[in-house]
Amino acid sequence: MDDRRAQNHRAYISFLNILIHSQTEDELVYKLCLLLSSKESVYDYAWVGGPPTADGELMSVRAGDGLEASCPDLSVIRGDGADERGCPASIAMADRRTCLVQNIATDYNFSLWREEALKRGYSAAVSLLISPEIGVPWVITLYASGGYLFDAEELNLLGVLARGVGEAVHKLRLGDGRLRSMEALTKSEKMYRAVFENTGTGTIIIDHEMTILFSNERFEAMVGYTREEIDNRMKWSQFVAPEDLDRMQRYHYGRRKPGADIPIEYECRIHDKAKNLTYIYMKVGMIPGTMNSIASFMDITERKLAENSLRQSEAKLSAILTTFEGFIYIITTDRRLEFINRTLEERIGRNAVGELCHKVIYGLDTPCPWCTEKVFTGETVRQEVKSPKEDRWYFAVRTPIFDTDRRVIKVQSIVMDITDRKLTEEAIAASAKHLRKGNLRLRSTIRERYKFGDIVGKSEVMQEVYELILNAAATNVHVMVYGESGTGKELVARAIHRMSDRSSKPFVPVNCGAISESIIESEFFGYKKGAFTGASADKKGFLDIADEGTLFLDEIGEIGLNMQVKLLRAIEGSGYTPVGGTLVRKPNIRIVAATNRNLKELVHKGLMREDFYYRVHIIPIKLPPLRKRKDDLPLLIDHFLSMYADGREVAPITGRILAAFTRYHWPGNIRELQNVLKRYVTLRKVDFMELMEVDTKAGEAEEEVALPDAGIGLTAAVEAFERKVIENALEKTRWQKGRAAEILGIHRKTLFTKMRKYELK
Repeated sequence: MDDRRAQNHRAYISFLNILIHSQTEDELVYKLCLLLSSKESVYDYAWVGGPPTADGELMSVRAGDGLEASCPDLSVIRGDGADERGCPASIAMADRRTCLVQNIATDYNFSLWREEALKRGYSAAVSLLISPEIGVPWVITLYASGGYLFDAEELNLLGVLARGVGEAVHKLRLGDGRLRSMEALTKSEKMYRAVFENTGTGTIIIDHEMTILFSNERFEAMVGYTREEIDNRMKWSQFVAPEDLDRMQRYHYGRRKPGADIPIEYECRIHDKAKNLTYIYMKVGMIPGTMNSIASFMDITERKLAENSLRQSEAKLSAILTTFEGFIYIITTDRRLEFINRTLEERIGRNAVGELCHKVIYGLDTPCPWCTEKVFTGETVRQEVKSPKEDRWYFAVRTPIFDTDRRVIKVQSIVMDITDRKLTEEAIAASAKHLRKGNLRLRSTIRERYKFGDIVGKSEVMQEVYELILNAAATNVHVMVYGESGTGKELVARAIHRMSDRSSKPFVPVNCGAISESIIESEFFGYKKGAFTGASADKKGFLDIADEGTLFLDEIGEIGLNMQVKLLRAIEGSGYTPVGGTLVRKPNIRIVAATNRNLKELVHKGLMREDFYYRVHIIPIKLPPLRKRKDDLPLLIDHFLSMYADGREVAPITGRILAAFTRYHWPGNIRELQNVLKRYVTLRKVDFMELMEVDTKAGEAEEEVALPDAGIGLTAAVEAFERKVIENALEKTRWQKGRAAEILGIHRKTLFTKMRKYELK
């Protein structure tokens, strides 16, 4: 609307110039049509004319540059059979009133005219009656395109223009001649005064010496003088505030020089009669063909006072922001900094306005995960966050900033460092957690100490084991469980896991002795698709699966030296790379290892790296064999009978059987007892002869190997003997290949090769 008003304002200045300098009626109408349909105008086409004459001649039509072909009214009004009400122009002539069509496309009152107008691309039209003083009802008709709409103020000014044209034409017809002097302009005051008064702003015309030639009522009200006191008596410079006078004079005289680049819109201050200061926004333009300028003023005092008050408030706020110890910043909806206070600027080391907040303040490449979208929907958010950039805690209040339509356009954040408070809270919480854990462990030591999880036993040696399990569960360090085969090493590992902080994460058991040397790395570290023949898809390794949980390495002494190096790097924090992969992964795992071998002896023989041994051997737990805890036999027997009875009635264990169990050496430990009792529940008997024939120490003696029969070749005899020796070693070690290889004094790979050769599986 302001652009349209400014455009009309410039057109009216040019219009006054046409009225003043036109010598003939045709010249006036021609220039008027050119002005109203020029490139600078908002209208596409203009014409001036009247109805056909009484003798049937065509109606008088005058249009700029002879553009009668652009007039859709001609085919409707002129010629035989004329329709006196077939278009807006004919209605205006017939009814002597303004006729407006805001949307030609939807107005079906003038069918023929509508078709012609749309064909020429017009969307709106208006016809205004020229003053009837010229004798016939002439009209000015204007056309616009592109959905243009005429507003009320515009139509009012166009009506004033039409009447002014009628009066000017009337004077020219009376022979008054050219209106070229200010005296003539004064005599035509009634003609231009209506336009002058209806501009909506305070307006004056100034000559080259800064004398005010004309002023309107709005300007009178602004300065407190009457027109009689102002017009041709006072200079524009008398009203300008002294601080702005020099600038106003430069602008005034500069715009009267060819080629000078002087602004046409600016602000200044003026004094009224009572010396009150008024802030104004003014637009100034030269009247073509003269040295006079026309200026219009808008009172912006209230706005300027509000701005000054705002600046004072901003100064006070700035003082507060300067002394505030926390961080204050404002971001736009695309998360770019628009404002940061001095404290934050000093912390960043520069003025980071325009940069991404999450990158500058928190060192993140993507928006902060705690930067909730709620604040962008209009909610104030309060939260505590931990900065990944410096590992400190902050309390943040994020408040949305709205525009006039209640849309969030910015977000203000006030952030305070609360690290000291959080550390205190965390210390208190850790202490409370430790006390709770201690309380749980204490209750565990008191309640049912004949059973600890799935471990059964109340002997003194088992009570010591329980205490070690509790202590290990309260920490996060690696544990080494020693014990013969069948003593329940995995049960101990599971008990530690269930009572630790990792209980909700995976427990991953791995039998290290059962993994071939050729695939052990891919089993532990995983592999990527295409890493080797048969790798048709990515596969996670044990370390990946056990991330944040517990990795149980049974028979850890069977792991080769090369793999020990790689495992050591992984658990020390350097990470590992899957087979065929490129990205390093760093797992968070706890290792609970188990073995029935003497690891120190392996270190001494060079079969285990010393650094690997000390890394996993932090809390040792030694499980006693069953022969050293026979006090627990009744509890164990009752436990397994209840487990396998499955609701069936089971024959009781007699004193004779229990005595036999007590005398037996139990080389297979708990696992052997479990299997004997399972057979007892199933077959209702125990083969005591088999048990009693076994000497309690026979498990430690070497068995003799029978020689092959005579009559076969030497090679076959050697191979048969070798097969029998290997088979005996495997049976003695319960098919633990690493232990069997150690007994035989050969490498594990050699043992695997010979097992394949003799089909020992």
